[in-house]
Amino acid sequence: MTEGVPETGAGGDPAPLVLLHGVGQAPMAWEDVVVALYGSRRLLTPWVPGLRPTEQRVLPLDDAAAALDQQLMLEGMQGVDLCGLSYGAMVATRLAADFPERVRRLVLIAGQVRPPRMLMRAQGAALRLVPAARLADAGVSKDRLLQALEVARSADLTDALPKVQAPTLVLVGAKDKANQPGARALADGIPGARLRIVEGAGHALNEDASAALVDLLRDFLDA
Repeated sequence: MTEGVPETGAGGDPAPLVLLHGVGQAPMAWEDVVVALYGSRRLLTPWVPGLRPTEQRVLPLDDAAAALDQQLMLEGMQGVDLCGLSYGAMVATRLAADFPERVRRLVLIAGQVRPPRMLMRAQGAALRLVPAARLADAGVSKDRLLQALEVARSADLTDALPKVQAPTLVLVGAKDKANQPGARALADGIPGARLRIVEGAGHALNEDASAALVDLLRDFLDA
């Protein structure tokens, strides 16, 4: 056991699994994963702090991680397995680094260490063309998404990586070429992390490759 990292949930039960969505998603993006894992462990799919449409502003990554840690404490979750996608992966990385006693195992999907500025600009330009009403129909706020891209654009998690104590699995879709360098940087920087490229998958594994993701989660979290 790594010092400071919990091994199991309370009473020997599997640790709860917390699933963090990406920018442009809402917690419901994890529906297929939750259905597949239902009954095997406690599951939590919160809004990433700062991305809820009713919130006033997107939080810096360290503040978002601290807010999530507080939420987990209020939920009675002492030690959790944590899985984040894209922006959610960045928040998950920060939480695992700043609150290592909270995270038993860590799964990072399509994450970044220092998001390429050209990629962030391209995503921002594409997002500005999407009608706000269409995003609202999906339960997300265009303003929050644009703010999140600005937060991600200035983020640098280099200092956080050596602080992550939890066993870590880094995932990225084989079709998600833009995020593969970031995934490799995460795997190289986090002690003992493993990298897995998911064949046939794109960026949002929770939506377009949920069956493969569930298998990977089961294998890694139950090991």
